[in-house]
Amino acid sequence: MPANGKNPAKTTHPKTVLVTGGSGVLGSALLPYLRHHRVIALTHHRRPAPCGEVLAGDVTRPRLGLDVACYRRLCARTDAVVHAAGMVAFGSGRASMHALNVEGAGRVARFAADAGAPMIHVSTAYVARYREILAAGGNRAERAGNSPADYVASKMAGEEAVAAAGGRVTVVRPSIIIGDSVTGAISEPQGLHTFAQQVLRNRLPFVPSDPASYVDFVPQDVVARAIVSLLDEGARSGEYWLSGGADALTCDRLVQVIVEEAADAGIAVRPLRVLAPDVVERLVRPAFFDVVPAWAQTRLDRLLDMSSVLFNEEPLPNSLADAPGHRAAAAARANEDAWRASVRHLITNRLGARASA
Repeated sequence: MPANGKNPAKTTHPKTVLVTGGSGVLGSALLPYLRHHRVIALTHHRRPAPCGEVLAGDVTRPRLGLDVACYRRLCARTDAVVHAAGMVAFGSGRASMHALNVEGAGRVARFAADAGAPMIHVSTAYVARYREILAAGGNRAERAGNSPADYVASKMAGEEAVAAAGGRVTVVRPSIIIGDSVTGAISEPQGLHTFAQQVLRNRLPFVPSDPASYVDFVPQDVVARAIVSLLDEGARSGEYWLSGGADALTCDRLVQVIVEEAADAGIAVRPLRVLAPDVVERLVRPAFFDVVPAWAQTRLDRLLDMSSVLFNEEPLPNSLADAPGHRAAAAARANEDAWRASVRHLITNRLGARASA
């Protein structure tokens, strides 16, 4: 039994849940699914969507940025913690990533231990591919300011910090998050949306990938519902890989869906060549980097950095079907339908007249 006497067994009774990152992509999708609980959203910069209660704080500071009395009151009230706050922008720099993804995660985990409350910690499925991402060149000195390797390293260290704090922790590792599985809506575009936008606008000279490589993503509502189901089940210690796994779309199919949805919307998309990243590094970069402008070099670097995360030779680990009620969401058809929804949302709401011009 935890120190505060709270029972970890499955229950559907309302809990007081502390949520971090409520204004982010995942947090904003998560809050509506927590309406049957009492939610306290800890916020620092941006206010989250309407929820039960908003508390100003800072996960990177001692006691979450709260005074001693407020911290103790929060410990006494909290039944469970969902830590969804994190720095995901590759260009944010190692210091910012470490502060939020490592130090912040550790401080939230220590709070959960002090409260005797189970914690659900949101990491990333790409911790499984750190060595591959590192080998792909994403941390090269000339591109260090935009490194996916730094991001994944910070999430790995964040998991270690959470484990060191003790307590009951469920680690949830989603792959790339896309929009709602039905509507495609998302609060702000992610890396895969940026890729799709570039394809739709005919701004990519090629795709740096093997056509048969996997492109793994998971809809935001699927992640949110998985987190809530684990919370309602009692948030037992363990780990869940929320990904497409072997049912993820291939690069070739992902691009084909973009082309098909564009054609339905009257948008002409030029055929894209697929070049292996090592071919780009060996042939394209040496041949053209001395003659193209700096902005074109930067665009190619970002494309290569993105490819080291987006395209996978082997499927990511996947235990989505093990989350209560999520077997159907793990199917290949569900993945393609969700991607079509996201592409349609991009075409309708983000490209507009510029895409069809």
